[in-house]
Amino acid sequence: MGVLYLLSAGCSARKAGPRIVVEKNSEVLGRLPVRLIDGVVVGHNAQLSTQTIFELLEQHIPIFYIDGRGKIIGHFINEKQSAARLFRQLEIFRDPVRQLDTAREVVAEKIDNQRDLLKRYEKTVGAEKLDKPAKKLKQTADKLAAMKTLDELRGAEGLAAKIYFATFADLLDQTRWKWKERSQHPARDPVNALLNYGYAFLEREVRIATALAGMDARIGFFHANDGRKDSLIFDLMDFFRQPVIDRFVLNLLNKRMIQPEHFTSTPEECRLTDEGRLVFCNRYEEYMMKKYREYGDKTSRELINERVKKFSAYLNR
Repeated sequence: MGVLYLLSAGCSARKAGPRIVVEKNSEVLGRLPVRLIDGVVVGHNAQLSTQTIFELLEQHIPIFYIDGRGKIIGHFINEKQSAARLFRQLEIFRDPVRQLDTAREVVAEKIDNQRDLLKRYEKTVGAEKLDKPAKKLKQTADKLAAMKTLDELRGAEGLAAKIYFATFADLLDQTRWKWKERSQHPARDPVNALLNYGYAFLEREVRIATALAGMDARIGFFHANDGRKDSLIFDLMDFFRQPVIDRFVLNLLNKRMIQPEHFTSTPEECRLTDEGRLVFCNRYEEYMMKKYREYGDKTSRELINERVKKFSAYLNR
């Protein structure tokens, strides 16, 4: 079981009986039984036949369309929402106390994850470099309980991110990779380009988990509900940025699974090349399907699904 990526120019997929035939420039690359596909990701230069789309939708297999940065442009997911769950989300959203408590949980877990990732690198980097930022993160987390507004929580989350990313260079092989600061849109260097691409893939994972848990992606509790993005998705993504994506990106870079030539840069932006995206996708699927002892012998994908289900249960208690 796995995700089918159609990202390169000239790639296409068509239905042939119970299989999906993948081609590039009319050359057959493979034939996959539909039952072995968990999801399909389509880039802007690839093609998915109408018959294939129908088959995937009938089998409740999610389809995502992404741009060159990995950002989701559109998607088809088998939603399992109920009116009762929707009303429950709205009830909590309209309750200032419950909304604040829920947002506090999101921020607290994110800061804990930042500290945990720094601790993972103490042996290789040195505790003397990471102890101070880890303590600052703990001090920030300790203040969350006294905060009375969402703006205070957002300020604490921003401060924690600043502390965390200020020490990110220490986690990298600095003979090969340079890090100045976090730059989101656009990415200014390869490390930021990888983080952005990874977070876009995380959004896909969380969207699927959210749909399976029956929650409405639009109604979140920490990120702004301003109609520009699905707030709940970005709330839930904060549970997994460090333990899943940052960890993966650091492994890619420090274990030299991805190389400087896998990026292309202009004065405005740094992005993965087509070959770099292929390397990323292959390594990403291997990583997401691997079981980890610290996750209770679960895969990262199972970790995401279970945590999202737990959050859904928390909302419905």
